[in-house]
This record gives sequence, structure tokens and C-alpha cells, in this order.
Amino acid sequence: MATQAPTWSAWISMAGRLLFVVYFLLMGLSHLYNFREHAALLKRKGVPLPAAATALTIVTMVGGSVLLLLGWHATLGAALLAAIILPAPFFLHHFWTETESYARLSEFAHFVKDLSLGGAALMLLARS
Repeated sequence: MATQAPTWSAWISMAGRLLFVVYFLLMGLSHLYNFREHAALLKRKGVPLPAAATALTIVTMVGGSVLLLLGWHATLGAALLAAIILPAPFFLHHFWTETESYARLSEFAHFVKDLSLGGAALMLLARS
């Protein structure tokens, strides 16, 4: 029995999944390589147990990315990424407390970006 070539839809889906996980993979590695700085940022933002939260973020982002990218336990990978990104804007990006215009705009952009990435993770979770 001959195998069929992937359809355009399959190629687009694969490209979208790759582009999606690259963000989490790179951010997870950034947290790893700059562990102290990220933990200090979480501490300044009032996140409890900032070092543990940073470690959890690394494991969740890198692990979820790899699972989703390889399509091995993709449901778990999508769930991990949704679980780490959806609460993030509420802990980290308090645009409503910023008094300076550019800082408020930057925090707002990050807030909306995180919600959008969370929505994409939920869509991938639903497809898995």
C-alpha cells in the first residue's frame, strides 16, 4: 500500500505548530540560561516562590514544546503550554498599574499576546 503525500493543510498545520512552539521553547531556554534574572523578575512582580515558579516554567515550556512539536502526547504538551501561559498575564503584565505611556503599552501588548498564545494552545488542545 502506497503512502499519500502530505496535503497543503497538513503542511500548514505543521508549520503553524512549529512557529507556535518556537516561542515557548526559546522562552523556556531563556529562563534556564538567565535563571536568576527571571526569578528576580518574578519576585519583583510578587509571584510566590519565584525560583520554584521559574523552574516550573522552564520544565513546562520546554517539555510542552517538545511534546507538541514531536506530536508525542500532543494533548499533554498543549495542556502544559496552556496551563503556563494563561495565568501569566495576570501575574506579570499589570498594564493597568503603569503610569508611563510606553510601559503601559508594552505591558498591555504582552498581556494580550499571552492571552492569544493561551487561546492557540487551547485550540491545539481541542484538536489533539
